[in-house]
Amino acid sequence: RLEVEAEDIPLDIVYEDDNIIVCNKKAGVASQSERSFANDLTSMLMTYLVSSGRKCNVHIINRLDKPVEGLVLYALNKKAAAGLSALSGEHAIEKYYYAVVTGRPENKGNYTDYLLKDPGLNVSHVADADVSGAKKASLNYETIETKEISGREYSLVRIRLLTGRHHQIRVQFAAHGHALYGDTKYNPDFAGCRGVQLMLCAYRIAFANPAGADRITVQIRPGGKFTEFEYFHD
Repeated sequence: RLEVEAEDIPLDIVYEDDNIIVCNKKAGVASQSERSFANDLTSMLMTYLVSSGRKCNVHIINRLDKPVEGLVLYALNKKAAAGLSALSGEHAIEKYYYAVVTGRPENKGNYTDYLLKDPGLNVSHVADADVSGAKKASLNYETIETKEISGREYSLVRIRLLTGRHHQIRVQFAAHGHALYGDTKYNPDFAGCRGVQLMLCAYRIAFANPAGADRITVQIRPGGKFTEFEYFHD
């Protein structure tokens, strides 16, 4: 693992070859440039490539919301980008998340809903399937552990994301009565809160190597309040 400091934010590269790079994005860092002076993950990666004398030709394949931590996949050339984008379009890039949600969901389950995005407010909500613009959203989940945090019951869940919709995990779990810990948009318990960690981590990604070699699987271990769960104790 290579870490490069950029404005006190570490660039954490967890996998790298001639065609792709996978970075562990910190919560609070934007995946790409936004309308602010804050450094974003893609800019940090480009700085790293230039400083190491390599071509600065990066293509982001999967983006994470700013408050979400976890794995972001980049292609380093157009051929790899085309191959990975094709896999993404076929949902052949497997994406797994850990989340901490309110209450105690069923031991295993599937959520399939239709989500409608409101670009003006930067939120999404569950809508009827026949509503114009609503898109199908599906995920599978497994409840791993339940415990009390600050006087309330929360559960650690492992999620396989089957589609990639705007704020999908956050919206679906909130709609089914299990909003995420620290979610200031979709969990009323945290409305207006500042400095709280959104408990959502993209911890595992698996996909066919665009160069035709062995299948690539990259996995990290989440930190922060996730470590309060026994599941992450050695």
